[in-house]
Amino acid sequence: MNAPTSTRINSTTAGRGDRGSDESARSLLRKLLITVATGGGAYVLTNVISPGPDDLWRVVLSVLFGGAILIVQFMITFAQQLGELRGVVEQRFVDIGEATKLFNEVEQLRGDGVPRLAEYATKVVANGPKILHDFAGQEIERLAGYMYNFANLNAKSPGENHDWLLTLTKCATTSIDAISTSPVDGDFWNSEPAGRYLEAQRVAIDDPQRRVKVRRLFVVKQPEDIATLDALCEEQRGIGIEVRVVALPHLPINAQRGKMIDFIIFDGALSYEITADQMGVPSWTTVDATEKEVQERVKRFAELWSISQNGLPDSVRATTTPPEPGAS
Repeated sequence: MNAPTSTRINSTTAGRGDRGSDESARSLLRKLLITVATGGGAYVLTNVISPGPDDLWRVVLSVLFGGAILIVQFMITFAQQLGELRGVVEQRFVDIGEATKLFNEVEQLRGDGVPRLAEYATKVVANGPKILHDFAGQEIERLAGYMYNFANLNAKSPGENHDWLLTLTKCATTSIDAISTSPVDGDFWNSEPAGRYLEAQRVAIDDPQRRVKVRRLFVVKQPEDIATLDALCEEQRGIGIEVRVVALPHLPINAQRGKMIDFIIFDGALSYEITADQMGVPSWTTVDATEKEVQERVKRFAELWSISQNGLPDSVRATTTPPEPGAS
């Protein structure tokens, strides 16, 4: 399907060349007509001013005057073309400057796949059916939109974006702190993406160059719900995740008033949040790196983590733990 495209391009280029040739011919004809008219006018004018039998000097004067007019026309045309050329050259220098700046910025991202993205994007355009071109174009537009939002330190994605979750887990270098609420997380932990997520966390924990510390706090509505998470907690503890479970009634009143949403803090610098609708279905995923928002999440996690220990705050545990044998 490249042949018809090449034919159209060649036809377009040939059409532009023909139009350019026609315009040049018309411009030259115009100049010649003006020259002849000017020379004829000069001849008539000299004949009126100084009538006489000797026409040679009149002819010479008319030719010189007409030639001068022709030269002036060519000089004017040359000046116009020179001005246009100057504008083109200046624009090219601007384009080169922008391209150089972009190239330098891309060079800094050489290890981040940006050059490969540009290379393969051009290959997609050169090969494959039109629908693949359109699909690739839409994906690039979507990625560009996310990059624009990331530049503003905040981005949203419809639903629960598992790709972001896995990628951020792979990028974490020091810590992952998560609060999971049972209404939103109930179905997630039985899904295939959950398995990949836990595996990515295991790799982050075991990686000798990273040794990421992963902490997860499950928040349930009622104390009797704690036992339902025993198997899940044991699974996660088995791969090195620090896990705690707490029921809302066991939290102090001031802690219960705070916003209770799912979020994950990566390296203490970026939060990944899930917003659920009234039916408990994830509707939005938000990635936020603004310092104010992240610090609020860090503070909230630290508050809930510090008062939670295996599902019970210290104050509650002190009144519910049975005394040891022999204790008075």
